[in-house]
Amino acid sequence: MRTEWLLHSARRRVVVFFNGWGMDHGIARHLLANTPEGFGYDLLSCYDYGDPRLAPDTLTELGQYDERIVVAWSLGVWAAALSGIEGVSRSLAINGTLTPLDRKQGIRPDIFQATLDGWSEKGRERFNRRICGSNESLELLQQMGVQRDVADQKRELEAIFSKLSHSTSATGYASWGFSRAVVGDRDMIFTPAAQEAAWQGVSVSVVSGMPHMPFAAMKGWQEVLVWL
Repeated sequence: MRTEWLLHSARRRVVVFFNGWGMDHGIARHLLANTPEGFGYDLLSCYDYGDPRLAPDTLTELGQYDERIVVAWSLGVWAAALSGIEGVSRSLAINGTLTPLDRKQGIRPDIFQATLDGWSEKGRERFNRRICGSNESLELLQQMGVQRDVADQKRELEAIFSKLSHSTSATGYASWGFSRAVVGDRDMIFTPAAQEAAWQGVSVSVVSGMPHMPFAAMKGWQEVLVWL
């Protein structure tokens, strides 16, 4: 896993953001740029789940905070549960599940495999259109400037698929469970039905009109944390 401290001012509270597969720190930086002064949290951005565990020194540093909040999107939901972070006060899953390779509660294995097999520049263009749901959102994602090439994204997805093929679920790995789940009713990656089936017993909010990539409609981190 790769990480970057985007806010690191010795505050007593921290938000740990687990981004989606294939991403980098662009989304987290975009939200931070639109977050007003006085946010009140340090911010750690995480991505690249070829190895979903956080580095030992990062886990040690996170353990020094009084309050740890996890915000996870897409495959970042699965990675967060495997990351090794403990003592989580509140946690938010956005358009993802703990069972991402699953016919009923995640992504169908044949679709997952087809995404991997077809990953290329054109495949990435098609995928980005599906996750954004509109030209406006796609343009904003492009402006966020993901600095990862196709080969690096495919390498990550191959590693994730290999791990999931041996154990499809992250359930039971973390000592904490997600507090809330937010489901976009226009998600074309993790279908709304799969997400709702996966989050039995968890408080779920279904957001009308929201595609898989929800951040184009959000003005800053304060709007994300409202969901908690």
